[in-house]
Amino acid sequence: MLNFFYQNRLGKIVRPLLTKQFVSKFLGYAANRFVSRYFIPSFIKTHKINMTDFIIPEGGYKTFNEFFYRKLRPGSRNIDFDKNIITSPADCKVFAIQKLSDDSTFFVKCCKFDVRRFLKEKDLAATYQGGTLLLFRLAPQDYHRFHFPFDCVPSKVKFIHGKLESVNPVVYQSGVQPLTENERHLITLNSQNFGHVQFVPVGAMVVGKIVETFTPNLFYNKGAEAGYFAFGGSSIVMIFKKYEIKVADKILHNSQNNIETAIKMGQPVAKKP
Repeated sequence: MLNFFYQNRLGKIVRPLLTKQFVSKFLGYAANRFVSRYFIPSFIKTHKINMTDFIIPEGGYKTFNEFFYRKLRPGSRNIDFDKNIITSPADCKVFAIQKLSDDSTFFVKCCKFDVRRFLKEKDLAATYQGGTLLLFRLAPQDYHRFHFPFDCVPSKVKFIHGKLESVNPVVYQSGVQPLTENERHLITLNSQNFGHVQFVPVGAMVVGKIVETFTPNLFYNKGAEAGYFAFGGSSIVMIFKKYEIKVADKILHNSQNNIETAIKMGQPVAKKP
């Protein structure tokens, strides 16, 4: 389907309609209707989701969206609480750029990442040149709540409006850069060990909503819930200043070969050098 929308001539004509906010809002509305619950069993079976990891309400999920942003059972994820370790904020696939520059690319050489365009603040972007970027991509079958990757105090959310392109690697291969095109929520995490870190949930095609569940300017421990994505795939981008972190060897090696690394929330992705 993505190949059709991003590679096929007819698909490219149709795709702009799907990236509009009103389409995602409509699909989000449908996923919140009672009848949508009947799609849950086939979705679980198709994607082989282990439901023993999740809290199932008495009487089951009332809608597909309630299932989609389901909560984890306590203890179902092992969180590394070492203060010098950065953990994954979500169940996802992670991709790293160890040294950000104007020539940094994702998956294909033609798809460059413009940190100034991404953050929408020239002076802020300048402080992260040469820093490290971690991209966490959530597929529709993943657990869709996201968590703080270290002890921190989160800022108030800055909303950056945009389209809702898919975030699948197929999209980058078509020359589209969804990270600088899509709706995103800019949050600064203030931390003792890693300084000021940009933490940015990014919307995607058919994402109904990004919801933050934290209170700005309060302290949160690593692993505490930060928010969730309603129906659809999505991403989280984290940007660190130069020399602040060292990415895990496996993740860095895979990323240099344009390969994402599957990971669970709470597992280590980087550490203090």
